[in-house]
Amino acid sequence: MDSYRIGTLLELARSIAIKLAEQNLRVRVCVQGSMGVGIFTGVPKQLNGVHTLLQRMDWESEAGEENDGMVGDYVRFGYVGKEHVINAQKSEKEGEPDVEQDDVFLLICPQNMIGLESSIIGSLSEMVDAAGDRPVILLNPDLVDKVSAQGQQSIRGRQARIDFALSFETMFQFQNIYYSGTSYFPILGSVVKLGPLEPWVAHQRRDLMNNDGEVYLPVYASETAPENEVLMSTFAK
Repeated sequence: MDSYRIGTLLELARSIAIKLAEQNLRVRVCVQGSMGVGIFTGVPKQLNGVHTLLQRMDWESEAGEENDGMVGDYVRFGYVGKEHVINAQKSEKEGEPDVEQDDVFLLICPQNMIGLESSIIGSLSEMVDAAGDRPVILLNPDLVDKVSAQGQQSIRGRQARIDFALSFETMFQFQNIYYSGTSYFPILGSVVKLGPLEPWVAHQRRDLMNNDGEVYLPVYASETAPENEVLMSTFAK
């Protein structure tokens, strides 16, 4: 999704986590922590306070509720990084339960920050390596390099970061199509992928007569994500 609203994304994360937990999978829901070095640290403003909001959401996990006991057992919270990958451990003390491993990792909006000399790719790649063959799901990621003072995100290791970002497979996507530099308006249409085995479908927005609303009509379909030039030429027909 490119239309950012943190409330919608948190509700989506909750829905995904609960569905996975209902399949007897333990889910670690993560938000990236502070990035940078020394005084030059920070969290992307879009994610400021999200970790706290995530835990304060109504998961209906209290005693007697629909998901009784789910949070803390099947749904856990953490940050982006290899130290937040929990593996199964036998308890060393009698009477204490064994530590169950995380089965799936759901990461909310991992992204780079403008001006920082560090990239989220480092922590993210370490986490993926630590997870091994367990699924790592990125929800609304932005792994593109950003402008930084010393050029670390623009030059050094750039190709390796690009290759890592491209190693993820897009399972679901909704993206608005609009002219660059117009603040998302006017919306020309959208590109949608509804599942891992579904095609990419472009819809063109058209106005109804007498200002009676709008409609989105499918005009293009492909097994791969359509290039911008293809979309523009299709919409122009």
